Amino acid sequence: MALQNRPLLYTATGLLVITAVLYITANALPIWVTVSDESYSYTVGLWKACESEGSTKLCINILLKSDYKTISTRAFITLCCIYSSLSVASIITILCINENLVDISSLAKGLAIAALICGIIGVSIGISVVLEGIDFGGKMGVSCVLAIIALVFNFAGAIATFFIK
Repeated sequence: MALQNRPLLYTATGLLVITAVLYITANALPIWVTVSDESYSYTVGLWKACESEGSTKLCINILLKSDYKTISTRAFITLCCIYSSLSVASIITILCINENLVDISSLAKGLAIAALICGIIGVSIGISVVLEGIDFGGKMGVSCVLAIIALVFNFAGAIATFFIK
C-alpha cells in the first residue's frame, strides 16, 4: 500500500524530533532547581549540581545513591529520550520505505505513547523535587521548563502518530 498521508508523517516526525531534543536537553542541563542571590548561585540537575560564586563555577556529579525522587526523575526522563528518539526513527523508516507497514506504524505509536507516559511520570516527580527546592528558596530551573514543554510536544506527537494508517 503506497503512502498517502505524507504531510501527517512529516508533522509527527517534526513534533517528535522537537520532543526528543527537549527531553535530551532537559536531561543533560544541570538547571532543574536554582537557588541564587546577588553573588551566589546553586543549580541542581538530574546528573550534576553546580555552584558559582562570582566568576568561579564548580560542578560535581550527583551520586547514584541520591534521593529516590531524583533517581526516579532521571530514569523516566532518560526513558523519554530513548522512546521519543526511537519513535522518530520508526516514522523515518516508514518515510524511507515509502509504504506504511503496520508493524512499524504500531511501533511508532507505542513508542510515542510510552514516551508520553514516562514523561508524565518523570515530569510530575521532577516538579515535586522543584517544590521541595522552593522550601529552601529555590526556583524552577530551565531544565524543568524544557521537560514540561517537551511533554506538551510529546502529547501532540502521540496524537499525530495515531492518525497514521
